[in-house]
Amino acid sequence: MPEPAGTAPDAATASPWLKLLAEGAPLAALEACRHRLVAAGPPETHPAVEAEARRALHVHALLEARTRQAAETAVLNDLARRLAALHAPQDVLDEVAAQARRLLGTDLSYIMLAQDDAALRIEVVDGSIGSALRGVELARGVGLGGLVVRTGQPHWCADYLHDDHLTHAATVDAAAAGEQLRGILGVPLRVGEETIGVLLVAQRVPRTWTDHQTGLLTALAAHAALALHNAELFDRHQRTTAELRRRAEADRRAVALHQRLTHIVLGGAGLHAVTDALRDALGAGITVLDAHDSALPTGAADPGPHALATALAADTGPPASCFTGPADRATRLRDTPDGHWALAPVVVADEYAGCVVARHHRPFDANTVRSLETGATVIGLVLASERAATEAERRVRGEYLTALLDGTTDDAVLTRRARSGGIDPAAVRTVLVLDGPHAGTAAARAARHGHGWSLEYAGLGVALLPATPADARDRAAREPATAVAARADGTVASIRAAHRRARSGIRLLHALGRTGASADSDELGIYEALFGGAGDGTLDRFVTATIGPLAAHDRDHGTRLTETLDAYLAHTARHTATAEALHIHPNTLYQRLARISTVLGDDWKEPGRAVEVQWALRLHRLSDRLAASGPDPEQDRTPGPGTPTGARGQD
Repeated sequence: MPEPAGTAPDAATASPWLKLLAEGAPLAALEACRHRLVAAGPPETHPAVEAEARRALHVHALLEARTRQAAETAVLNDLARRLAALHAPQDVLDEVAAQARRLLGTDLSYIMLAQDDAALRIEVVDGSIGSALRGVELARGVGLGGLVVRTGQPHWCADYLHDDHLTHAATVDAAAAGEQLRGILGVPLRVGEETIGVLLVAQRVPRTWTDHQTGLLTALAAHAALALHNAELFDRHQRTTAELRRRAEADRRAVALHQRLTHIVLGGAGLHAVTDALRDALGAGITVLDAHDSALPTGAADPGPHALATALAADTGPPASCFTGPADRATRLRDTPDGHWALAPVVVADEYAGCVVARHHRPFDANTVRSLETGATVIGLVLASERAATEAERRVRGEYLTALLDGTTDDAVLTRRARSGGIDPAAVRTVLVLDGPHAGTAAARAARHGHGWSLEYAGLGVALLPATPADARDRAAREPATAVAARADGTVASIRAAHRRARSGIRLLHALGRTGASADSDELGIYEALFGGAGDGTLDRFVTATIGPLAAHDRDHGTRLTETLDAYLAHTARHTATAEALHIHPNTLYQRLARISTVLGDDWKEPGRAVEVQWALRLHRLSDRLAASGPDPEQDRTPGPGTPTGARGQD
């Protein structure tokens, strides 16, 4: 400013101002100096003093601005260093929000980040009085933040809720009202040419914002955007590194499991060894189910029956109903309250043979599923090997048992062959013969339960058991079959004889009308004694002599006197009961009894004679039934191989 003529300050006048400015005196000290100089000098010096005072105040203002700028720059630099040291994106966001609020001295600060769906989401809030703002989403172009992102430039409003130049949204306005936001300043967070979010500060009173404040927040946003970008890159690198390490560890475990399973297969170990290897490698509970969803013994009791039933019932039903064909044999994943489950099918010869069920406390990843599927493949090999070995043993034992019952091989040879077949004839105390639709299966079950051997021979199921005939009979009573148990003493001859008695007993049970019953051959001894010698004609002669005339009368006249007499004696000569059983009138019964007395004579009613007549009637009936069933195929059977279906039950 030009000075008036004749008022140039002297050194004494300028000196106090320079000293005060050099010492950094506050504005009040400069004002006090002006008043002192004006009061001390004559009036003609006052214009010069005022001019110097104005220059000093101007310089003071410049110095304060530079000092504040230097302080702000120092704060920004310090913030940049701290942000650079943060590696977690969330930590960077929290620090930026806190520093923005402190740097501009505002009530609140918050950060919006752009989402993949082009929306903005408030991720961090500092200084809030509630949680209304956090998590609010808005479209680009909506609100002050949306305007900043759309334009890529800073924007501010003095009173947000009453600013009609902004595009408002009900949810955003409700959150702003909840926080009582009025004056808001927002600047973009930019990385290169991309706007990744918005940094905003706000007051709870109306406020205008200066260019200096806008520039300061913009500078902070530049540091923040770079730090956030770097933190995201670092976080991504950390996640990638962790994933690579996890995959490397998973590959290492998979290789180790593969090697262990290879050794198990080559070493001929069984199912227990495979499941132990899977448990160790996967850290999961393992259960192996057969094709009917029954658990196979694997040496461990996991998972529990209830949890396993829950998993099998989930989603599409039990495995046997899920893995129905080659296209349906992918591993199934299921989640239940008891944990996370994986079900891998076991396939043998392209047929569903079972399922490996794994339970874990965390979800199964692709590597774990592949390892489980490898284990399922090895289990299939083990089961196929066991099946082949069992079939070979069953065939050898079946051939031996067939030869044993055929009687076509020397007993000494059979005794020597027994050891190679894993059979001990000396342990056999009972031969059990069963007849029915599933007699072979029933015999196999009896053999497994009684630790014996079984086969299907001449259409009947046969089991050789160490148990007593009574125990074998009681066991057979649980089967849907007709069964007879005969005693043996462990020799080849006694086993063969017991087999013949048991077969004969089967025919007798059918003849007696006891199909489906179980018996000890000793219980049928009287019938064996009677029918065993029937070939010499003694039994026929006794029947003919006792009731022959009556049978002849029925044949000649078409009557039913034999049937009537049999019923009458069976009902202990009670007329009413007999008439009801025959469905005839009592008078008709009296007439038939009179005719019987005419044919046989009146002495048939005497006690001794009545017993003979009743036995003759029963033997006549049994003879007819036995004749109707045909001869025992074993009586005239040409020796030949049977159909082996069994093996040592405990195997």
